[in-house]
Amino acid sequence: MPVTKELFAAAVAVCALVAFLSPSRAQDAKKEAAPKEQQAKKEAKKKGALEGEDMKFLREMAQGNLAEVQAGKMAQGKAQNAEVKKFAQHMVDDHGKALSENRSLAKSKGVQLPSAPAKKHQDAAKKLEQASGVEFDKAFMQQMVKDHEAALKLHQDAAKNAKDKDLKAAAEKAVPVIQKHLEMAKSTAAALK
Repeated sequence: MPVTKELFAAAVAVCALVAFLSPSRAQDAKKEAAPKEQQAKKEAKKKGALEGEDMKFLREMAQGNLAEVQAGKMAQGKAQNAEVKKFAQHMVDDHGKALSENRSLAKSKGVQLPSAPAKKHQDAAKKLEQASGVEFDKAFMQQMVKDHEAALKLHQDAAKNAKDKDLKAAAEKAVPVIQKHLEMAKSTAAALK
């Protein structure tokens, strides 16, 4: 049987396909991809991308700021006490500014931040929505004490343990502001009792 050009081309194509699909070819492809993945990680690190715990710190910081802004806005509308309303304005202003800084840092580090507070903050907001009058004021301030204690711990941990120098600096900058909020929250909550 004579070999035609078409038959020869088909045989070559089948051989190439078999060679391409062989398990050893797949392993070769993985070996070739591994250095490329490592190089991509190195490049991301050079650009200042956040990894692991640092990424978690930044995301939690942003979620906390989102929650405080939302709670502050709610309190501006629902609070009865003038000091509670004043505190709520601090939450909107200060945590709004901090959130903006979180977003800028995240953008520079290639991190996508959550667009909503964490579930625990959402659950707390639902409880606050159900309260009104003096009960709202008390519940809001108690929540603010609790939130700021947690935020202070988070920011102190990030300031101490973050590997990224920009994240570490952002956390260090936020600590005194959060401490001030915590003191204000405690004194306002105590005055409501």
